[in-house]
Amino acid sequence: MKPACCIGGAGVICACGAGKDALWNGLQTGRSCFALPAGRVNSALADRYPVFLIPKEDIPAGRGSLSLRYFLTAAQEAFSQAGVTPQQLAGLCAGVCVGTSVDASFHCFDSYARWTKNALEEKDVDILQDYFSSSTAMAVAKEYGFTGPVQTVVTACASGTDAIGLAASWINMGVCDAVLCGGTDEINLIPYDGFIRLLISSKEKCKPFSKNRAGINIGEGAAALLLLSRSAAEKLGVSPAGFVLGYANACDGYHPTAPDPQGKGLARAISGALKQSGLHAADMAFINAHATASQANDAAEAFVFNQLLAGVPVCATKGVTGHTLGAAGAVEAVISLLCLNHGQVTPTWGFEEEDPALHLVPVTQSEVISKTCAVSCSLAFGGCNAALILGGRHYGA
Repeated sequence: MKPACCIGGAGVICACGAGKDALWNGLQTGRSCFALPAGRVNSALADRYPVFLIPKEDIPAGRGSLSLRYFLTAAQEAFSQAGVTPQQLAGLCAGVCVGTSVDASFHCFDSYARWTKNALEEKDVDILQDYFSSSTAMAVAKEYGFTGPVQTVVTACASGTDAIGLAASWINMGVCDAVLCGGTDEINLIPYDGFIRLLISSKEKCKPFSKNRAGINIGEGAAALLLLSRSAAEKLGVSPAGFVLGYANACDGYHPTAPDPQGKGLARAISGALKQSGLHAADMAFINAHATASQANDAAEAFVFNQLLAGVPVCATKGVTGHTLGAAGAVEAVISLLCLNHGQVTPTWGFEEEDPALHLVPVTQSEVISKTCAVSCSLAFGGCNAALILGGRHYGA
């Protein structure tokens, strides 16, 4: 049977720049914007840690948070690839499902500082009202005039993956004809200070799965996917860029910030996604790992991959994009789609030395692939784990 949930188009913005071409170039060359956040973060911590930033020339102008603007930029590319406009979806039930972490956190820092000094200003009333009445997904729905279901997903670093999976379920159940989905997050003080205080940030570029890995580099960005039912794609004349074949989420509740060492929740998520897709490990071209380059995360993932997906090549991409937090799963879903459609899996930038404790060596140079589907997975604080099975444009051909 042909997959019910089609990916009409996809878009992205990240430290490689705006658009899928910039991202693909970064994945091939390892080049992206890795720098101190300078005026972007007003941290009181003495040490400064570089992060993966969207280049200044690619930061979109306009109103609303950077996270919202990033997502709208990615969405425009998704519409463009699909060859449709938001207005053409007016006659369909079109929903919005966006994952985020930072954009749903309290980020009115200047107003808060004035409040602590009993020096609130008149403008703070509007700032706080805007914050408390804001919703990333609702803002997107208003921008495009979509009247279907609207959901902002906040499951920490699994938010983007969960948003795509939930959106796909709306398509598969016939709730929606189309859903604009994905994830978005910007650099700000909360994750910047937070990861440093957890002692898992690195001052060097991260080294996924490497023996000498020393921690995370946070990043920023957004990715958007326009999902369509098969009938909607045919009605609009859209040739699918890919397919969402399976999705599952499992929370193991092991620890507020650390993964279960044996990845029990991740194993359930991957198994559930495979079951929904009707596929098996042998059908997968590669695994796009969460691979934050922290000691605990990489070890947990390696344990699960060796148990469930032995022999499937593993790639990790945060050495190019950084950890884009709530956007990570969506950015990596787009990367997986790019690899499938180019017939090529890209190198794991930052990997240096095999860790004998992991029994896993990721892809270190570009490799040609012939299979047309892949696993993309995310791990998150609170024990959240999510996995997608994605098919490229040639899946089922």
